[in-house]
Amino acid sequence: MIEKCKVQEPHTEPEQRWLSQWKKNQPQFNALAASALIFISGGMSIAWGAGFAAHSSHRQRLTLHMQICWYGAAILGSIIGAQLSYRVAQRPVYILGSCLVLSCGLLFVLFPDHSIAIIVGRYMDGLANGLVFVPTLCSVGEISVYSMRGMHSAWLDQLSCNLGMLLQLLYTALWCTEWNASIVADQVHGVLSLMCGITALGLTMILCVESPIYLLLRHNERTAVQAIRYLQSPYLVTSETCLQLDEHKHYVTSNRKLSRSRSLLIGLPALIKLSIFRILNALTLTLVIWSALHETGRGLAEYIHTWPYVLFGSLRFLGSLCGAVLMDSTGRKKPTLVGALTSGGLALSYAMICHCEQFTSSALAMLICFQFFAGLTLTASSVYLTEAFPLSAKSHFVAITYILELGTRMMFTLPSSYAGTVMYFYGMGGIFLVFFLLAILSLPETKMITLMEAQEKFRKLFHFKL
Repeated sequence: MIEKCKVQEPHTEPEQRWLSQWKKNQPQFNALAASALIFISGGMSIAWGAGFAAHSSHRQRLTLHMQICWYGAAILGSIIGAQLSYRVAQRPVYILGSCLVLSCGLLFVLFPDHSIAIIVGRYMDGLANGLVFVPTLCSVGEISVYSMRGMHSAWLDQLSCNLGMLLQLLYTALWCTEWNASIVADQVHGVLSLMCGITALGLTMILCVESPIYLLLRHNERTAVQAIRYLQSPYLVTSETCLQLDEHKHYVTSNRKLSRSRSLLIGLPALIKLSIFRILNALTLTLVIWSALHETGRGLAEYIHTWPYVLFGSLRFLGSLCGAVLMDSTGRKKPTLVGALTSGGLALSYAMICHCEQFTSSALAMLICFQFFAGLTLTASSVYLTEAFPLSAKSHFVAITYILELGTRMMFTLPSSYAGTVMYFYGMGGIFLVFFLLAILSLPETKMITLMEAQEKFRKLFHFKL
């Protein structure tokens, strides 16, 4: 057993291929893979509440309470998660979250026609997502090497959530009530959530590794070395392990020098930027968006209007997938700028087309393509959340951005008129373009640098470099 890791000088090696690098660092993703499955279930629930549950037995009597209960529970969960982060180990939190998702799935499977059971299930799923969101986004940057931090963060949050949305849209589009199947649509939702919960529970028990930062905060250097060892393949203590330990110790020491008030002050500019970023995430999938997609698809193809759902969800997922792949090569800022500019243009184009005439094929194309570039734009928000904030304020600031995102979703849970939908897209397009200008001036590029260096970049208000 190694008591203390002596730092060695780095040695030069040939550049590894991407696949070999992924294989070497895969344990870092596996350590938080349970969160990804919980977020998949959360993505399904967000889409369900936003209107993408066409064959649900509750679709015709979908109450406001049934829609917003998930968001309220997620807000409560994020508050609890912020208090638990860096105070308790992650494994118990992930176990609780997995059990809540599992219970949600059981309620959907066993009582698909009972409104109270569905509401309780959505409360459980929302609480699970809120509980694990804060510790996951805080720790993913701490356990990942700097060359994979962007991809790991994006895969855990945006990609997983969008995959859940895609699954919800797929079975919504493909489900046919004339099949006379013995299982109803909401039971499919329950089976998928049940699978996510069971798998997440198993992964937590087998693969979960605590953040070395959490261990160093408790002056447990020996266990921190072992954690770093288990976060790489093969599980050996090498010179690279020692360098990572030194980097983590520098991060902890530097943040300990900051007072609580100083940390809050330093993190405030980043909080404002990322809150706007996450609010954009909420605006791209609401009941208004569903209404626009539903009416456009039905107006063009009355009997096959579900196919736009598949394209809608697939392109959003592909957009976030492209963004995740680019995070550690092209960087965070360039995909965000390209996506924001294009998303704003597409949203305004959709609004102008619908303002002049009823829903057309051009409007449908604009709406579906918008989701691809929205997915591309928003991928970097997950990465920035794990990099931007000082350690003592990180969990609370991550929770605040998440709460603002959920609050925005709750604001747009009421049905919208045709004119209201057009105005919504005008407003959203304008917000995307304003964000594009702000991003050029204020978002830093943080690829291929340490977590401490990324945090220091966020202390500045302006960043003009692409």
